[in-house]
Amino acid sequence: MKILMLTSRYGFGYGMGYSSYKEAVALADQGNLITVVHCYSSPEIGQFCDSRIKTIYLPIMKTPIIGFLVYYFKLVQFLKKNANLDNFDLVYLQSLEFGLLNLKKIKIPIFYFARSTMIGLRKVLRNEGEKILPLARIIHFILVCLERRCLRYSRLIFVKSSKMIQEVAGLYNINLNKLVIISGGVDAKDFQIPSESVCLEFKHKLMIPSGEFVVLYAGRIVPQKGLIYLIEASLDLLKEANFVIIIAGIASDKKYLLKIKQLINRSVYKNNFYFLGHINQLDMSPVFGLADCLVTPSLYEPFGMVNLQAAFLNKDLITTETTGSVDLLANYPKIKIVKTASEVEIKTALKEILSSKEHGTQSSLDVSIYSWRNVAEQLSQYFSASK
Repeated sequence: MKILMLTSRYGFGYGMGYSSYKEAVALADQGNLITVVHCYSSPEIGQFCDSRIKTIYLPIMKTPIIGFLVYYFKLVQFLKKNANLDNFDLVYLQSLEFGLLNLKKIKIPIFYFARSTMIGLRKVLRNEGEKILPLARIIHFILVCLERRCLRYSRLIFVKSSKMIQEVAGLYNINLNKLVIISGGVDAKDFQIPSESVCLEFKHKLMIPSGEFVVLYAGRIVPQKGLIYLIEASLDLLKEANFVIIIAGIASDKKYLLKIKQLINRSVYKNNFYFLGHINQLDMSPVFGLADCLVTPSLYEPFGMVNLQAAFLNKDLITTETTGSVDLLANYPKIKIVKTASEVEIKTALKEILSSKEHGTQSSLDVSIYSWRNVAEQLSQYFSASK
C-alpha cells in the first residue's frame, strides 16, 4: 500500500514523534510505501532517517491564528505540486493541524489517530485553575474545529486506550463502531538497561551517591502532567526517608516550571532534585538505568508510553488512575495506581516502595509482546479492509 502519513512531530519527543517514526518504520517493514509530512523539525531528526521512507518537512508558523491561515495555503500548494492524492491508497492523519485540508473532498480513505483531545485537555486545565486568556480561547476554538473535522471525515479513529474510547465518544459524539484501540509499542533495542558501570558513571556525573534510591519523572513539564503533585509528595516524604528525584523533560510551560522551582527552593531538600532538561528518546536508557522507580503523576494522559517502557525494564512504577496505559499494566506486579491529583497517595506509594526489599526481583509480565510490528500489523488489517 502507498500511505501518506501526516503528523505534527516525527522522530523526536516522548510521544507522538517517536510513535510516528516507529509506526512508519514498522509499516515499511511490511513492504508498504510510506510518505511522511511533518510540521515541526528538530536537530535530532537526522537520527531517524530511513531510506525506505520519504520524509517531507512542511513547517508551520507558531504565530497564533496567522500560522493556521498560512499553513492552510501551504498545504493546498504542497498537495498540488508534490503529493497528488490519487497516487496514494490512504491518508493516515496523526495530528489535528491537517484538519485544515478539505477532508470532505478527499476520495481515498482517511484514518485518524486521536492521541488526545483538545476538549479533554482543556477540562483538566480548567480544573487545575489555569486561566484562559481571550486569545487562548480563540485558538482553542479553532483547534477543536480542526479536531472535529479529522474525527468526522475519518473512516476509522484509532485510540490507545479504553479511556480515550470513552473520551472521544462522549465529548465529540462519535459512534463507538468508528473507534478502535491500538496501543503503543516498545522497541527492545531502544530501551536496554546499561551496565552497572555506565549507571555508576552517570550517577557520578550528576553527583548522586552510588547507593541513593532514585525516583524518576520523564515527560514535559506542563500542568497536565501533574509534576507538582510528585514534588509535594516528595518534599513531605523526605522528612522521613532519603532519596533523590530526577526530572527529565523539557519545560514547555515556563510559569509552571517557575512555580515548581520556587516550591523546591523554599525547602531544605532542594539538593535532592535534579533537572536534566530534554533528553532524546533514544538516549533515555541510561536515565532509566539509574532509576529505581518511575512516577507518572499525570492529570491527563491518554496513554503514557513511558509507563510501558518502565515496565519493559522491570522498574517499580507509580501512575495515576487516569493514565491510559493502565489498561495494559493493571496486572503488572510492580505498579501502584493512585488517585489523580493526590500528593498523599503518591507519598504513600513511594513510601511503600522505599521500604520494600523486592526492588531487584524480576517482573512476571512480558511486555515485549507490545512490539511496533504488532502495532503495524493491526494498522495494516484496518487499512487493507478499506480497499
